[in-house]
Amino acid sequence: MAVCTVLLLTAADTAAQQRDWQVHSRGLLHQSIFNTGELGRPFSAGGTITEGRPSLEWPPYSRMILDRRNYHGQHNSFGGGVWLAGTRGGQRYYALSGAVSNSNGDAVPVVGVHSNPIRVERYENFPVDPATGELNPGYDADEAEEIIISEWDTPVGIRVLRTSRAWSYPGYDSFIIYEYEFTNVTDEVLTDVFITFAGSYGPSSFGYQRNHGEWTEAALRGQAPAGVGDQFARFDLRRWMSYNHDREGQPEVERFAEWAQEGNRGALNSPQAAGMMVLYYDHDKLATRDETSQVWLLPADTTGMWDETGRPKQPFMLRYENGNLYDEKVAVWMDPAVRRKTSIWYSPEDSTRFNEQFDPDLWSYWKGRTSTSSNLSWWQPVARGYGFYPFILEPGETVRFALAEVVGYGPGGEGDHIYKDLGGTVRAGADAGFLFNPVPSWYNRIEYPHLGPTSYIGSDYLQDNPLPWYVTEPVVSIRDVADRAIEMYTGWELAKYDTLQYDPPSAPSSGVYSTVPVPFPAPAIRIEDTRAAANRIMWGPQVESFNHPRLRASFSHYEVRRAPHPLGPWTTLAEVQPGDPFYFDGGQYELLDPESNLGENVAYAVVSVDSDGNRSGMTNLTIHETQAPPAETLDRVYVVPNPLVVSSGLSGSDAGGDVADRIQFMGLTSRATIRIFTYTGQLVQTIEHERESYGNPWYQLSINNQLVASGVYFFVVEDHATGARTTGKFVVIH
Repeated sequence: MAVCTVLLLTAADTAAQQRDWQVHSRGLLHQSIFNTGELGRPFSAGGTITEGRPSLEWPPYSRMILDRRNYHGQHNSFGGGVWLAGTRGGQRYYALSGAVSNSNGDAVPVVGVHSNPIRVERYENFPVDPATGELNPGYDADEAEEIIISEWDTPVGIRVLRTSRAWSYPGYDSFIIYEYEFTNVTDEVLTDVFITFAGSYGPSSFGYQRNHGEWTEAALRGQAPAGVGDQFARFDLRRWMSYNHDREGQPEVERFAEWAQEGNRGALNSPQAAGMMVLYYDHDKLATRDETSQVWLLPADTTGMWDETGRPKQPFMLRYENGNLYDEKVAVWMDPAVRRKTSIWYSPEDSTRFNEQFDPDLWSYWKGRTSTSSNLSWWQPVARGYGFYPFILEPGETVRFALAEVVGYGPGGEGDHIYKDLGGTVRAGADAGFLFNPVPSWYNRIEYPHLGPTSYIGSDYLQDNPLPWYVTEPVVSIRDVADRAIEMYTGWELAKYDTLQYDPPSAPSSGVYSTVPVPFPAPAIRIEDTRAAANRIMWGPQVESFNHPRLRASFSHYEVRRAPHPLGPWTTLAEVQPGDPFYFDGGQYELLDPESNLGENVAYAVVSVDSDGNRSGMTNLTIHETQAPPAETLDRVYVVPNPLVVSSGLSGSDAGGDVADRIQFMGLTSRATIRIFTYTGQLVQTIEHERESYGNPWYQLSINNQLVASGVYFFVVEDHATGARTTGKFVVIH
């Protein structure tokens, strides 16, 4: 079929921007927002993540180089976006603004084809000025702490305005809420409008894949990828939530002992569950049966799908797919001349499944709404289209939606196995009848007798290991996170939607955002080098006077925390009481880190704690390279460690390379040149040192970008200011 995606020229074209993005970074869930409609990144079912451009990353700043492997971090999405289709003047138009590929699954540009970017703007509503530490007099606790507005035009004739919101409040920091406005900017009526939210989920880089590299579970278990079957696409009917989870979160065997310690980095291989949920859709803009040109071919297309107002029940489509999302394929899903892509719950067999496997009381609610695949596993749960149809838009008319992207520490919490949702079956055939299955968790293994040789889902990991630092009890699983997203958006009292049915059309058409508790904010901090290379952490007392009616308790104290990497493990350096004279002097708090090691990168944060033990978010998380001021004159330059033994147990983190490969040249002036030679005098590397620090790291890489061999190496350092030189040698042992 022909897919019409020619851009409609509008008045906005003269002011249109090029493709641009902003990043949600206030909470623990970081996401890139594009003015083209894309979310996370251009869609790709493999490949790498661009540094500084997260794709549903949780927790943040998780990238590292470990054992000489570039671990891109715990990103949960392969890219998302919005798909639109509509008819005007007898022509069908399509716009796949994100989550679109070629037939090989590779990303393709959307600018000039599927979207015409207009703007992307980021707004901060922080209670504390991160630059000065002063309280923000304009802070509005009834609004999000971070807002990104993105806007783009489409060839359908619909302009999309997306307002996304994020918070740092513990327990409310692992979701992002998106409010959408879809406006007809033509002078014609748009009919059979199809609005689809496209997402793709593979929980954490340790899990599903990073280009089928060494970090996949298949490689860690010594299995071929084709036989794993360890990713599950699920749908939580009560929460309208489509998500992915790993089979068991099996420990990463090489680093498990290190990563499972107290304050751990999250030792499970794929501990997360990630997905999206619908919070609101505009029911009244849906077309009635006689206002659509949809071809109804089978009873499975229509039986019971019309509600009491004569409009079709939603959602209209829940489609799972593999990594190929090319436009000709996706357009068929939204073509009214073709039978609907996903059939509905309608048959006596479906009724029996609701009665015997799920909840008979929900049959009347879900009958006539679309069903979805229930037996997809490792091969094909990556992408999904979550679609609503058909809408009619008069010129200038707008349809509103609200969604949330959510990530949690597994699909369920302790005890949640008594509940069921759709999915969790691995094979077709005899197993296909088990559509509704218990919700797994990392607290208890659940046996599934019908699964065959691999007869379980979940693990008992959390019976013996603590939760990682980025999980705030009792908000553990993706279900817990989803309930908080509902609470935040609707303003309704917090509820656990395991026995309650959430109904999006009954929610407010715009977010409320004014009812959840407000914590004391974290102070702004700064880190200073000292001559003794002991990092000095400093902050002011301003947050102690923060006041708001929704505070739950009075201010108690600060926790000063450090970690060798933002993933952890985090330890507490000190608990500091307000005005403690040991730390407070001259209007500010100061604390020296006794564990500082020259040349190492360390993560610091200062957390505010109230008298009930509630904590602020770690919004002041700062990564600092431990240094001393540069030497005033070039004298003795030395290398540490010397000898460098790759297994010598170096700690810390460094974005430049693996800490196990790093040596430091110490005693440098602020401007100097370092030349490294082999024993025979061959130049290995030249390093230009131009920074206000005492040292400079090197990762054993030669001028040919190759790791140097074991041996004795010589160096010459020349000071730029005086021309003075000094020499030395060091040993590398692999």
